[in-house]
Amino acid sequence: MLITQHQVPLSPVSPSLSVSPFDLSKCNDSDLGLFLSQRMELVWHGEFDRLFSQYYPHMWYLVPTFYAPSDRWQVFKDSAKVRFSCGECGHGWTSMKGRVIFWFHLNYATNSGYVLFKLYGQQCQKCNNGKFEHAMWYPEEVVKVIGNVYNRVGQCYYGFVRPPLRIDRRQGKPRNQHNAELCQACKEGLCKEEWTL
Repeated sequence: MLITQHQVPLSPVSPSLSVSPFDLSKCNDSDLGLFLSQRMELVWHGEFDRLFSQYYPHMWYLVPTFYAPSDRWQVFKDSAKVRFSCGECGHGWTSMKGRVIFWFHLNYATNSGYVLFKLYGQQCQKCNNGKFEHAMWYPEEVVKVIGNVYNRVGQCYYGFVRPPLRIDRRQGKPRNQHNAELCQACKEGLCKEEWTL
């Protein structure tokens, strides 16, 4: 994370300022899948560093996890439009309920904060192999959820008063209703929307 001497004053991220610099509307499905699967960690960490560097002198770190931390951590759930592709049969599908859960904690003694996150998968409906496939995230959806967790952290630790929360999703026309039997977050009892700020 790059910290400069001239820091931007802390303020919530406006939904209009969280517009993605990516325009994927002209990509076909195979190009889009390839783009989404390559180097998306750069989008996650780039957007995180861009926003969370404003919390200087606190250093914030974004860390993927498979397990929820202790109860002392704050929790924020968010959803996005994501794409899945079955590794067994090749079937692809889109979900408007791609789930990410963030856990965050600020240690004032060390001036460091951590945002742990878990991306939840879904099972293929066609081959029903019982394996949760990993979601492929659209860049603009990553920008949205990172902006939302930034605002939630700002509310909890930096005095943001009812910061904006983006609940929009990339356009899409799902062919089927969300199937809780195939959703990893539903199976773990974590899929319910919780937008309270």
